[in-house]
Amino acid sequence: MKEKLLKNRKLVDTIILILVGCFLCIPLLSSNTNVYADDGIQHIARAFGTLNSIAEDGLYPNIISSFSNNFGYSWNLFYGPFSTYGIIIVNFIIRNFIISYKIFALICLIISGIFMHKFALKLTTNNNASLLISILYMSFPYHLTDLYSRNAIGEFTSFIFIPLVFLGLYNLFYTEDNNYHLAIGAIGLILTHNISTILVAIVCLVYIIFNLEKIKETRIKKGLIINGLFIVLVTSFFWIPAIETKLSSDYRVYENEAMSTPESTANSGLKLNQLFVTQNDGSYIFELGPHIIIMIALSIMGFRKVKSELKENYVIFLVLGLITLWMSTKYFPWKYLPYEVCIIQFPWRMLMLSGFFFSLVCGINIYTIVKKFNYKDVLVISLIAVGYSFVFLPFIPKGNVTDIDKLVLGEFSGKEREVIAGAGKGEYLPSRAYEDRFYIATREDKICILEGNAEIENESKFGKKLSANIKTFESDYTAFELPYIYYPGYEVRIDGMITETFETENGFLGFIMGKEDSAEITVKYTGTKAMKVSLLISFISLIVFSTYVWKKH
Repeated sequence: MKEKLLKNRKLVDTIILILVGCFLCIPLLSSNTNVYADDGIQHIARAFGTLNSIAEDGLYPNIISSFSNNFGYSWNLFYGPFSTYGIIIVNFIIRNFIISYKIFALICLIISGIFMHKFALKLTTNNNASLLISILYMSFPYHLTDLYSRNAIGEFTSFIFIPLVFLGLYNLFYTEDNNYHLAIGAIGLILTHNISTILVAIVCLVYIIFNLEKIKETRIKKGLIINGLFIVLVTSFFWIPAIETKLSSDYRVYENEAMSTPESTANSGLKLNQLFVTQNDGSYIFELGPHIIIMIALSIMGFRKVKSELKENYVIFLVLGLITLWMSTKYFPWKYLPYEVCIIQFPWRMLMLSGFFFSLVCGINIYTIVKKFNYKDVLVISLIAVGYSFVFLPFIPKGNVTDIDKLVLGEFSGKEREVIAGAGKGEYLPSRAYEDRFYIATREDKICILEGNAEIENESKFGKKLSANIKTFESDYTAFELPYIYYPGYEVRIDGMITETFETENGFLGFIMGKEDSAEITVKYTGTKAMKVSLLISFISLIVFSTYVWKKH
């Protein structure tokens, strides 16, 4: 029996990680767990709205037409689509967005453990250590805080790709093995969560600096260039429209102080005691857990005993774990940093990286210190780690959850401060529209005449498609405002001929007709030329990259 287990160790470990993931998600699968709490409603509503947009537009579901009081709202031009499409794909089978969200989260948790096991095995060459590291990573308190308290599915999903990024870097600098995991991980991060991508990029840069001398090798230079090209090309369908949108107008999300300031970021830093004790005061769970703290403390003993071939990375990960932990607190000088850095919003996001690095360090410490480290040792420590997570059951939001299709989504009331289901705080609105949200709340859902005189007949609007017959009178020109918030990609035709559009003072889509003109107006969302070109680039690059990986593998 033992020989069979050893022979099929990879399969056995995978089954164990699946069981651990299912066990950790038992509270999530409960019907009274409120997955709408905090960010949950935004992500589920986004997936629901995106699916409806796919039904309307097919190729370019960038604008969710029913949001923003039927004037359209875009998440997908600003925020990576991976988690959204993950929920949608599961929903094709389940036909329920709430359950689909939960199953997708479960899948993400399990895959994050499997990928961490893959990296840890490459690093330690020890199955027992790798299994322990993976379970510590899956059960790290902040990992589960993202899942249960914050319902931050974008950030939670990014836990999948961090181990792949570092597996690729490790293979690049320390082995002759394939390093395409770097590109896979980075592509996944970019298409999942913007802030996580930035944070991981920073620590990767530090890791590269630690290995700067090795970059002189042709193989490593070549690897970095090839991975970099694939990352840029495969993700071009996302970042090219994102840049185009940013350049087309002023959007609230890009304004200084819109998302955070150095002062607000500094004030969100953790107090030292929050890393050790979680108080039942409505805050999130930021503590490391006594088992993690004890295993980190063992670094004093482990440092001297770690194998020489492992020590360099062990030290790097320990240092990066301590630095990212420091950065999560009030004691890091956030208030002296520029606005661009403070896009992180909340310093405690750094615990995402601390959890990754400390899981590795803790696993290596136990593997190094415990003599004849075996499956039983893994089982005991894993039971402690997984069992400790259930201490936080009282912190999980509870409540009845109504089906998403029965809720009113994306509707602005015009209040100065409000959080809208499906539209957050309106941060992805054009700045002009954001400044006058009362206009969004009170405007009629039809074409408006801004300047001049005209008669509008047979007006018909369905989603992002509109048609009308317009006749202008004695004015030199007549300016119209369409019932669509301004995002690039709308096509307006006058008697079949494409006409120029502009952003109105209200942040809506506008166009102009000449004096005494009579024409049929049609509007539809087609995407811009840049969107079409970037989608083609990504498609071709994905085929090339897949072929490259297949041949290398």
